[in-house]
Amino acid sequence: MIRKRFASYYFTARKRTSVACIAPQDAPMISTVPDHGKSLRLSLIDDLIRRGCLSSAKQVVRKIIARSPSALDTMSTVDFAAGRGMEVGLDTLGVVVRKLVELDEPGLASAVYCDRIIARGIAKMGSFDKGWILHDQMNELRMLPDAVTYHVMINNYCKVRKVDCAAMLLNNMAHCNLVPSVHSYTSLVAALYKDNKFSEVDQLCIRMLEQGVVPDHILFLVIMNNSRKGNELQLTLLMLQEILKHGCGLDPSFLLGSTNLHNLMNLEQQIEHLLEHIVRSNLSLANVAFCICITALCESKKIDAALACFRRMVDVGCNPLPFTFNSLIKCIFQDRRFEPVESLFDIMLEWGLVPDMATYLIMINECCKRKDVASAFYVLDQMEKRGLKPSVAIYDSIISCLSREKRLFEAETLFLRMLEGGVKASENFYMTVINGYFRNGRASEVHVLFEMMMEHGIKPSSHSYTALISGLVKSNLIDEGCVYLDRMFRDGFVPNAVLYTSLICHFLRKREFEFAFRLVDLMHRSQIEFDLILYVTLVRGICRHIAVVNKRFCTVTRSTERAREKMFRLLSERTLLPREKNLRIAADSPDAMRRFALKLIQKIKETRFTPNLYHYNGIISGFCWANMIDDAYSQLELMQKAGIVPNEATFTNIIAAHIRVGEIDGAVELFNLMNANYCRPDIVTCKTLLRGLCKAGRELDASSLFLAMRKRGFLPGKASYESLLRCFCACNLSNEAFKIFEEMLEYNFFPRQYSTHWLLHILYEEAKLDEARLVLDMILGRCKLPDKFATGVLVQTSFGAQSSNETTLS
Repeated sequence: MIRKRFASYYFTARKRTSVACIAPQDAPMISTVPDHGKSLRLSLIDDLIRRGCLSSAKQVVRKIIARSPSALDTMSTVDFAAGRGMEVGLDTLGVVVRKLVELDEPGLASAVYCDRIIARGIAKMGSFDKGWILHDQMNELRMLPDAVTYHVMINNYCKVRKVDCAAMLLNNMAHCNLVPSVHSYTSLVAALYKDNKFSEVDQLCIRMLEQGVVPDHILFLVIMNNSRKGNELQLTLLMLQEILKHGCGLDPSFLLGSTNLHNLMNLEQQIEHLLEHIVRSNLSLANVAFCICITALCESKKIDAALACFRRMVDVGCNPLPFTFNSLIKCIFQDRRFEPVESLFDIMLEWGLVPDMATYLIMINECCKRKDVASAFYVLDQMEKRGLKPSVAIYDSIISCLSREKRLFEAETLFLRMLEGGVKASENFYMTVINGYFRNGRASEVHVLFEMMMEHGIKPSSHSYTALISGLVKSNLIDEGCVYLDRMFRDGFVPNAVLYTSLICHFLRKREFEFAFRLVDLMHRSQIEFDLILYVTLVRGICRHIAVVNKRFCTVTRSTERAREKMFRLLSERTLLPREKNLRIAADSPDAMRRFALKLIQKIKETRFTPNLYHYNGIISGFCWANMIDDAYSQLELMQKAGIVPNEATFTNIIAAHIRVGEIDGAVELFNLMNANYCRPDIVTCKTLLRGLCKAGRELDASSLFLAMRKRGFLPGKASYESLLRCFCACNLSNEAFKIFEEMLEYNFFPRQYSTHWLLHILYEEAKLDEARLVLDMILGRCKLPDKFATGVLVQTSFGAQSSNETTLS
């Protein structure tokens, strides 16, 4: 049990915490306090801090500052509070700035504002209103904000998805004769992409270039990540042209068109030609240009070209940015070529750069993505040998991977190692561990982790409660979910769209259709706004329901029904609106369900939501599950007309639908179309088609695809090997089947008993007794009881071996 494993840590951690809390403060009193009354108030502050009454201490600090007779007294009070470990918040700093202005110290007030408010980021504290108050006070005092001030506000408005406010601030800069930096434009471009406002992105980029702002590598990365794959080099050429035009003052069209070079050179040669001119003109901009080129080559999987570009960058004297190293290292790890990493580290050290947390996090993330936990642990050990303390994000990545691989004991051990190393776990980290317990069937133990999180001073947020309640309900622990739902209400949180959507999705998957729509009705009466994810969830759930409408429905036990109604009653207690009629449709009619799904899709288009890749993939997936392939292709066509490029998941869903209805030729045709025109199939797509080819008995195509997967570095899983083994057995290809059998054993994949007996039968019929004996040894070695036929083969092979030995002896 996890409680036993963590019990000793609880005791020692709490013991250390209690000792730290009573440690005396040795900082000296400030000697510049002019009167005895102030000394008493400072002593009061000290006493309040020691007792943990920080709120009261901050109120006293603000009163002392407001009554300070001089700037020296004001700043000494601030230093006194900071010296006692008290965080000087925005409210206190606002009083400081106002007091310094009253004392006719505008220069000092401006310094406090810039160094202690702007540098920390007002919006990061969630205090937008207070930030605007300070902004207005600056204008009243003729302390006009500069481009940095505007960038801080624009950036943080974009982070909280208030794009209209950020755009308004950007427009206001023109009235103050300020030109926004490329960083302000980058923040706004990224936010517009998240809202799928592609036309506004184009207009904003045009406006940026008209103002003479030079693009940089971060803007390039944002645009590249939101553009169609395969266009990285074209985008690089455009970026270099703008750098030449606005940064170097050169005409790129003249440089390429004067000798018709654009007709003689390919895309990479044109980029090289422009890069040469940037190097000659401005080495600083060349650094940015090289970074853009290397990033594009890495994204295009042209590692050798990227490394060559990097070597040239160093040779011409450019100082590589950490961003450049990280792009290269990420690409190398994705291609499983670890040799150049050490040399890159050496170059970084030569330039005075040390691999930072971001570098190691990239390496570990890439290892975990391909389930290579051993390499992730190796990188972790190398990081610690270099004296770097791993961050919580690094531990989060490895533990998440271990949980997905059903290696929960190792995840727990690493968790303890992290805590003993003094790394403070975050709320998101605890949610990763809790989700790992849900994933590994240990949902009954998650309450221990939840209590541990609160024990370490992390107060659960709405996000934590939502994840916990959703996981418990999905694990059929609805009563326990109700306990935490009640605690969530008592802590002042109310259910949001995320929780409702998760519950609705679960009950739709359980085919409890009526109860799912009762939750939809309750969500509507609670005035919780429906979002795009809920609409897509409904469409997928309805379409899945169509596929099983003629099958037997699962029965709901009385205990489950009671727990379900208890949860519904808890949710309803927060709904004081009049009851409306539940949404009802003919759940036993596929035609009615199909019409309702199409009506929901039309509803999405009529709302303010802009359809995105997730939206279309969800709808296509739903139609595919319902075997409504024509409707899926219609959505694919609408998706492309909207300018959204389908990805691997889009095609995999349709390929799987073709396979389910027996249209293997359609699946192969779509696979080839995907590979030629859109995106390279990933391992999931390949496994899906391989399973379909094996099921259809197309052993040659299956064998060809299997070899192609191995060449691309895709390791087929046990299910893929099993499908191929049965396919070869069905076609009586004993040699190929036995070869697959041996490969499975090399990877510790043990075939199912049915498959091994089938293979054994074929080998015996073809008199391949040595191979048959090896298959039997595997069966007996795993303590499996052979059937009658296998027992007969065992006797025959044993008798044959004995006769052979007697002949040899004679």
